[in-house]
Parts: sequence; structure tokens; C-alpha cells
Amino acid sequence: MYAVTGLNAQGFSNSGIVEGRQGGSNAKAEDFAFTGRVDYSPSQIPGFLIGAATFLGNSGQKDITFDNKNYNVFTQLYEGHIQYKYRGLELRMLGAWSHIDNTAALNPSLGSAGPIGQDSFGTYGEAAYDIMPLIWNDSSQYLAPFFRVERYNTLASVASGFNNSVGLDRWIYQAGLSYKPIPNIVIKADYRNIQDRKIVPFGIPTGDEFNLGFGFIY
Repeated sequence: MYAVTGLNAQGFSNSGIVEGRQGGSNAKAEDFAFTGRVDYSPSQIPGFLIGAATFLGNSGQKDITFDNKNYNVFTQLYEGHIQYKYRGLELRMLGAWSHIDNTAALNPSLGSAGPIGQDSFGTYGEAAYDIMPLIWNDSSQYLAPFFRVERYNTLASVASGFNNSVGLDRWIYQAGLSYKPIPNIVIKADYRNIQDRKIVPFGIPTGDEFNLGFGFIY
């Protein structure tokens, strides 16, 4: 469990709350938040893990005023996840839901970036299989094709009187390949088929994607 600087609601938009994150010397610390996570791995099922996490805190940072009133913009995030690994097989699922208070007071200050969702959700399921032992039995490297299905909606509900036709309401079908020459390094290539169900906000990429990425953990 942690106590951290809260989000800044002035960075929220109809595409989500990611820009509300703060960092470094520019972070406002008028509001704090609390986050925690718990995981459980039963000994009876090797490779199985189940867990949940939450984030709770005000995001107004004493800057959100409407009709001469100050609003806290209390933000709640809840997440649950399941993971199972058996030999080369890897399965994982994750779901998240958020609720934000005082959005009716916040939306006018956001202009074209709003409205933001009172409620939003996202979920995905993924399956992967390490085929390297089938190619090179003595290798410690990792090579796994994977397939993922995502569904999320940043404007699942909005404050009364606001329009929720603009936002990110998507199904995404993704297939790709992950390669780890050593456990700390991953090279990924994938193709994503994106199906939008709402008008996409200005500046957000649309259409299908091909991605190539590199990751390093130290």
C-alpha cells in the first residue's frame, strides 16, 4: 500500500485520465491518494495467480471551481487480474473500472477535451505460448506468439446534460510475437485491428496498426 500525490483533473479528457498523472517538480500536492494491491498464488495450483488493486483519492488539487464552489473530484479506480502459466502456455485476464465525482462541474473547464466519463471500464484477455523449446530444446531464450482481445470505453456514462458520443469505445484484436534473448530484454512485433464504436476525439490515432517495440528491465 502507498500514499502518493493525487492526479490532476485538469489533465482529464474524453479519451481518458492518463494525462492527469503528475511527475517531478511540477506536481501539485494539494490532494493525495492511496493505492494498494494484493495477489494470491495457491500452492495447490502452481503457476496460478489472482489479485486486485485500487486507487482512491481527490484529483481537484484545489483548482477546480464552478459557480464559486471548490470541487474535490474524488477518483476511484478498481482492477482485478488473473494469470496462469503452465509449461509454455501463458494465460492472463485483466479488468478495470473507474468512477469520477463532480464531472458536471469539471466538464465546462475542459472545453473540447470533455466531457470526461463518470464511469469508464476496460478489459483484456491474452494467450501466449513459448515455442522455443519446440525449435531449440536446450535454449533458455523465449519466443512466443500471442493473441489479445481488448474492450474499453472511456465514456461509459457521463454527467446529465453532456454528450457521450465522442470518446474511446473500442474493440481491439491483436496478434504478435514476443522474443526474449534473455529474461530482462523483450522484442515485440504485433498487428492491431481497431474497431471504433464512437466518434474518436481529435488527435487520437485511428485505423489498424503495426507495432514494433523493445523493452528492458534492470
